[in-house]
This record gives sequence, structure tokens and C-alpha cells, in this order.
Amino acid sequence: MNTQDKLSELKQFYNELVEFTNLTNQYIRGNRPTKKESEHASLLHVNIERKAGQLRQIVAELSGIDKLDLGGKEYDMWLVALSIPINKRGASALGYCLQATNRAIGRLEDDIRTGKRDAQTGELLTKSGVSGSEPPEALIAKLNWKAIENEFGITKYRFGKKINFISGSFQRSIIFRDVEHSSALANLGFSKPAVILAGGVIEELLRLYLEHKRISPISDNFDGYIRTCEQKGLLKSGISRLSDSVRHFRNLVHLSNEKAKKYTISKATAKNAVSAIFIIANDF
Repeated sequence: MNTQDKLSELKQFYNELVEFTNLTNQYIRGNRPTKKESEHASLLHVNIERKAGQLRQIVAELSGIDKLDLGGKEYDMWLVALSIPINKRGASALGYCLQATNRAIGRLEDDIRTGKRDAQTGELLTKSGVSGSEPPEALIAKLNWKAIENEFGITKYRFGKKINFISGSFQRSIIFRDVEHSSALANLGFSKPAVILAGGVIEELLRLYLEHKRISPISDNFDGYIRTCEQKGLLKSGISRLSDSVRHFRNLVHLSNEKAKKYTISKATAKNAVSAIFIIANDF
């Protein structure tokens, strides 16, 4: 099988994983499936289990992910994800499998595009005896930012230019990391931590922006930064309200406030919180 065929197979496998995950999430949420849906889910499960046996090795090699950490212990994520009956732990493992497969696809596409991998054999090419592979952390970050570019239309470079008032390399690296992680968490359906991270990024961006402008905030907290920016006309009123919304959502995710299902943060809300980072940064 040549590299393009392998890429096509991985993409088809990813689509099947997405479909199976959606069906699984409906089941866990208590939505009773129809007979037809149950039969379809069973067939998908059998097909995915078979393909996982064939593709899990290449997914692990390309993504650097093959284990699931649960309570400090590592488990085979594919075994947990495809266990029967499906439960919340299995659904969480499915998220890892989806992320790993998506990263594997991105890595393979990038290797082909940049000439690091032979388009026929799939073997990594070397220059001066040095492999074109990257450290797993750097690769994961690159793939996450590629996903951000595809979804929100902004590259890491362009985002970096928008926040060029932040000169400290360490501060910038922390912000880049948290933006990347909040987006990845939102995509995986981990809405609560995604909103917490996104809110933290926005709060820090506003604090540093005021510091850059040499303006003292009304109070040294998220609310104070927003009100100060609004009073000084530093952000458009719509952008200020957006920041304020993220602050309220972030406050809502405290355990004491999550009193009922209606207060639970949705995936759509998490994605909006991530999007707010880029909308606000564009106004600096």
C-alpha cells in the first residue's frame, strides 16, 4: 500500500470513529437508539475494531499517542475505547483515539507535502543522515495550531503579531500553549477545562495590554480589566461584552455553581470561548 492509499484509509477510519463517537455520546446521554441505529452502531464497532488492529501501530508512530492515563495508570486506549458495554471511560478513550488518528493524518499529510516522507513507500527520508522527524511535543503543537488555522482562520504567526505588545518569550510561550490546549480540549468535548483555559488567556491578555498602555485597572481582576478597557475605549463595546460573557462562563464552571444540567458548559460554548480569544486579540 502506497502512502496516499494509507492516508485515504486513515481518513476513512477517522470518519468512522467520528460517527461511532457521536452514536456513543447519544447513548451515554440517555437517548434511546432505534433498532436501526443500534444495528448500525454494532456494525461500526466491529469494523472499527478490525481496522484498529491494522492501523493502531501507524497511528501511534505518527501521533505519539497510544496510551490513556486513568488515575495515574496507563491503559491501552483502543481496548478501553472499544470495550463493551460503552461507558463514560470508553467515551473518554474514544476522544483520545480520535485525536491520535487526526494527528496521524496531519503528520502524514505534512510529511508528504514537505518531502520528509516518500509518497510511494511511506518511509521517512533523511538529509545528511538526520531524520526529518520532530519531537512529539513540537509535532503535537504544530498539528493543534493547524487545526486552529482550519477552524478559526488564524495562524500561530498571525496571532503572535496581534499580541506583539507581549515581549517576554516565556509569557508568549505560555499563552501560545494555553490557546492551543483550550482549542484541543474544546474539540475533544472537554468543555469545562477549555472554557477555564480560554478565560484565563483572555484575562491575561487584557492585563498585559493595560500594562503595555501604562493604564492602571479599576481592580486587579478579570472584571476590572474589562471595565477599564471599556472606559478607556481600548476595545469596541461588542468585544468588551464578549470578554464579559467569557468571564461569566468561566465563573459558572466552579463546582459550587454547577448545580444542574442546564448549567453545564456545552461544546459550542467552549468553542465560542476559544474563538473569543482571537476576536479580542484582533482588536488590540
